[in-house]
Amino acid sequence: MNTESQLNKFLLYREDTPIAEEGFVRVNFDPILIKLLREVKYLLQQDVMVPEKASLLYKKVNIYRTQTGNLQIIVDMYNGILSTLLPVEKPLLQDRIERMNKALFPGINELKWNSQNIDPFINSAMNIVKDVDELVKKMKDNISKMQDFMLQWKKPLFERKMKPQPPDELIQFHESLKMPRLEDIKNHGKEIQKLMKDTAENIKPDKKKGTWLDYLDYVNGLVIQGITTGIEASMEYLAN
Repeated sequence: MNTESQLNKFLLYREDTPIAEEGFVRVNFDPILIKLLREVKYLLQQDVMVPEKASLLYKKVNIYRTQTGNLQIIVDMYNGILSTLLPVEKPLLQDRIERMNKALFPGINELKWNSQNIDPFINSAMNIVKDVDELVKKMKDNISKMQDFMLQWKKPLFERKMKPQPPDELIQFHESLKMPRLEDIKNHGKEIQKLMKDTAENIKPDKKKGTWLDYLDYVNGLVIQGITTGIEASMEYLAN
């Protein structure tokens, strides 16, 4: 086998996907080389002579293992970012996505497995992609926390005891339940505002641009949906 031709491939390649217009990125280490390195390992363990080229290649097995492992972490984060960002979220991070693409460009178009400076490229790309990955997770986590608050709104604002109650007593009982629940909802609203502020401080968007205003509309829609679900829960309780 011509190992030189296998090592003369770029570190990464792009793969078309309907999920993201940029395409996903894959590690481009030839499976044939993986198989060869594995076979050389077993042969050496049995003290079997191997060809000189294969022996020289195997001396770098730990380097290849580390490089491919780190590159796999990078592409997993990159592909994960592109596959999970919603259409309303992606424009907010477009500059970061372009920065990631620029960081990955040498691995797709310049660096090969027999090139120099592979490790500096991996370190630089890892830092850039990791920063964006953490930012996306922060955005998603804040939305998840908001939705957890809104799930609590599904508890009906009205309850009644099993035994008959006079109207005045029923109203008093209802008020004693309603006020704390409404206070909880107001406090949840304040927490949601804090989470939105946290997202804005991390993303640092231009708050006058349509991309941020669209995102606000998206979150407002979630809140409206949460309120509507809460109303439906109370109405269903009353109907039952």
